[in-house]
Amino acid sequence: MTRRRRNILNLILNAEEYITGNELARICNVTIRTIRSDIKEINVQLKEYNVEIDSSVKSGYFLNKKNKDILKRNNIIRKVLDYEYIIETPNSPVDRQMYILLKLINKKYITAEELAEALYVSVSTINNDIVLINSMLKTDLNLGISYSLIKGIRLKADEKEKRNIISWVVAKKLNISTVLKYWNYLFNEENVITEARELYHIVKAETQKYNYYLSGHSYQFFCYEILVAVKRQQLGFQIEKSDYVNGSIEEVIIAIKEKVESKYEITLSNNEWLNLQECFKSKQFLQETNILNIETKEAVCIIEEFFNKVYKKYKIDLGDEQDNKNKLILYVAPMINRIRHRHFIANTIDEKVVDNYKLEYKIAFEFEHIIKKELNLNVSLIELAYITMHLVSMCGLWKYKLNTILVCDYDESIITFIKDKINNHFGEKINLCRVYDYQEFMYENEENLNGIDFIITTSTIVDIANIPFVRINAEIENTDINMIEEFLESNKVSFK
Repeated sequence: MTRRRRNILNLILNAEEYITGNELARICNVTIRTIRSDIKEINVQLKEYNVEIDSSVKSGYFLNKKNKDILKRNNIIRKVLDYEYIIETPNSPVDRQMYILLKLINKKYITAEELAEALYVSVSTINNDIVLINSMLKTDLNLGISYSLIKGIRLKADEKEKRNIISWVVAKKLNISTVLKYWNYLFNEENVITEARELYHIVKAETQKYNYYLSGHSYQFFCYEILVAVKRQQLGFQIEKSDYVNGSIEEVIIAIKEKVESKYEITLSNNEWLNLQECFKSKQFLQETNILNIETKEAVCIIEEFFNKVYKKYKIDLGDEQDNKNKLILYVAPMINRIRHRHFIANTIDEKVVDNYKLEYKIAFEFEHIIKKELNLNVSLIELAYITMHLVSMCGLWKYKLNTILVCDYDESIITFIKDKINNHFGEKINLCRVYDYQEFMYENEENLNGIDFIITTSTIVDIANIPFVRINAEIENTDINMIEEFLESNKVSFK
């Protein structure tokens, strides 16, 4: 079963009522016709379990309680359908490209004809995939692929760089079925999840002894990186040359090393553990972590410069609270390590989140200028997105609610409707003090408007007051909500 069909089945399984074809098409980014075709194929595969998705032209698709119980009780999605997804020949462009890339990690050369035969596609399709893979590698890892008409396709990377490629592939989608599928491409094994879970308990226990607390995704990701090192050595591949000739392995990594080598009855070289140590230092750490474990001189200097710039430009004193400094150290020190060593965050947030917090993103972007100037490193948009979310939680820019009045000549139904909309969307930012009609507001004593920061109005009030305002429609549509949001964001600091 393809990943999309599995997702469709999961959506229907977890829906409490009918889910329409339109909704499924929107979520899966395909046409209604494709959804119909997928439902038909899913029902063919479910037939042997006496399960069928009910369909209705008006209502959509649904699984009754009996069929849901059969699917859940027998764990059919995980045991059967996931297994079929894992072992099937890659049939989507992304899976095909990852297959090619991971096969190139194990073989010095592969011909386009070999790949075309294995994947049941044309040589032309393989050539197009190689172009796309090469572009992705160049953009994200500064690596590439060479193509010889005689020898075939080769990945231009040493063993350390190949480890980064594997981590990059795994980081893209850390869900179980995708990891299993890609792990099967690389090692022809299907038990990685069980091994990773066992390793997780070891890594978590040892790191917390030394006061390191990682995010859940970071723990999972680091366990996969350890397992990759073990599997690659078992296949005869080791990191021979290292940037860490004079490096020393820290106590927390030594503790993990002893447990891992005992469990797998294997001895990994110092270079392997020094490389894993750098991977560990690139992870995302939680607030319980001892700040001294993470703090670096360069991170502290960069954060101090950031605080100074923010205060100078925005009159926001972030450095006034030690907690703010600690939160940024926990993020920025590993971030610098990630950028320097081309490491990645697993299961990243959507970088478009910055669109919702324009001022915080604008402030976060100061890191781009500072780190470029001080370290000559480029900060990616996804890193800035995470810093933006830190700033949203720490700035306290909206701790002060704007004292707001509503000017509206409509009846109580519209007034109540507008008030509800404002409270639902901006309750954390706006304190709605009073409602005026137009005439009442026009002749209001100015002294009574002292302390009012903002006006939302359905009428034109230009030249009546010097208080910032936004004019909306009585129906307060999405465009009105967006207009208020944009106004508040653009004037956030001036209101403080």
